[in-house]
Amino acid sequence: MLKPNESRDLKKQYKRILIFLSIFFVFALVLCYLLMLAGISPVLNGFIIIVCASIFYLLFLFICAKIDKRKARKQLEDPTKDPFTKKK
Repeated sequence: MLKPNESRDLKKQYKRILIFLSIFFVFALVLCYLLMLAGISPVLNGFIIIVCASIFYLLFLFICAKIDKRKARKQLEDPTKDPFTKKK
């Protein structure tokens, strides 16, 4: 059985993967269509899509790690306040 913290982290990871896949799916459709119009073979087309997905996912993980690090730092500075609310 998962602990509450582990369950929350797992849900956050699933949500991030879902966001990435939904955005990349649209990009991959457009890229695949453009490569087919250019006359690229389907095998090479698939390889290009896989390489692009890998690169973009690593970039996406890097951005998410930066956001988490910033959120943790702000949480340590003022634990009673939400790190991403605007100050008035």
